[in-house]
Amino acid sequence: MNTRNSSFVAIALLTLATSTSNAQSTTNREGFWFNIGIGAGSLGCSDCVDRITGPSGGLALGGTISRQFLLGAFSNGWAKSEDGVTITAGSLVVGTRFYPSESSGFFLLGGIGIGRIDLAISGFGSASETGAGALFGLGWDIPLSRSTSLTPFWNGIGIATANSDANFGQLGIGITIH
Repeated sequence: MNTRNSSFVAIALLTLATSTSNAQSTTNREGFWFNIGIGAGSLGCSDCVDRITGPSGGLALGGTISRQFLLGAFSNGWAKSEDGVTITAGSLVVGTRFYPSESSGFFLLGGIGIGRIDLAISGFGSASETGAGALFGLGWDIPLSRSTSLTPFWNGIGIATANSDANFGQLGIGITIH
């Protein structure tokens, strides 16, 4: 996804989210919650010349502390396979979704945990490294019913290991069930 298309998608999602913000007060935020999302991602590192685009996604689940705070486990991943070379990066973090307003679907999220970077080259083998992982993101729950929302999101994930680092951004759409 190029920058122009990414900007168009972000503006369209923000417009959709803003136009439905009045209905958000009917969305239920209590008990167990679950989210699954897919999208496009862009991977980079401190030694990388260019960023690499590829499919990306995430899965999260947890419990509701209040109408403004959700606690959970967040798993995010990115992958690219081309010409016999496969690169994947992912994280598993514990974090929170914070809704600044009880009646709005807009949220910020963040967490810390572990991250992993994998490289496989067909015919040569593979290498993996695990280290620290961090997540920061934002999104908007657009209500479809009292317990289900369409959730456009952007996440940034950072991974640092003893020998390398990676970061990837995600732009996508998900479903959240409260």
